Amino acid sequence: MASSEFIARENLSAWQRWELAALPAGATPTDADTGTPAHNAAALRAQMDAEARAAGYAAGMAAAATDHARLNALLATLADCALDHEQRLCDEVLDLALVLARQLVGQALAVRRELVQPVVSAALKQLPQSTQRVELRMHPSDVELVKPLLATDAMGARCEIVADALIAPGGCQVETEQCAVDATLQTRWRQLLANLGRSDDWLEPL
Repeated sequence: MASSEFIARENLSAWQRWELAALPAGATPTDADTGTPAHNAAALRAQMDAEARAAGYAAGMAAAATDHARLNALLATLADCALDHEQRLCDEVLDLALVLARQLVGQALAVRRELVQPVVSAALKQLPQSTQRVELRMHPSDVELVKPLLATDAMGARCEIVADALIAPGGCQVETEQCAVDATLQTRWRQLLANLGRSDDWLEPL
């Protein structure tokens, strides 16, 4: 029976009088409509959860970045400390080696006094062949040790030996009209220290 059909009052039965009109097709009597308070609360809760998760993720990433930077700084500091310790260790080993070398040089010259001969020979070889006069200064104790060398050296006949107690045994100074060669033990030792990056006065031989 259509809801719009007219029926006379006297023709209605008892149950027909209480019959509800049929609902329009497609209508659903529920409060799940998008405009209801329940739906709005659920949407708000979902939005707040999403925002909280995003904020927590951002905070976690920021904290991780800070920790990573601190770790890198710590590793860099440890690396610098290791390099500094290694350099100090190398310096100490080199200083010890130089001290031992100083003692060995002194002992070798005391035992083998003829070691002055190759020093003089090397100094004379640095002179030009045209040199006419050579003044050879050395410690008095080395004079007799050098004379046999000068007898066989090409420059020997041009050399005049000058005994000088200020020159340490084992070294010499060569002077000519054109140039001079310092082959004293102190100068050779300082050159060695300079090549090793050292200039410590206390390491100079006595």
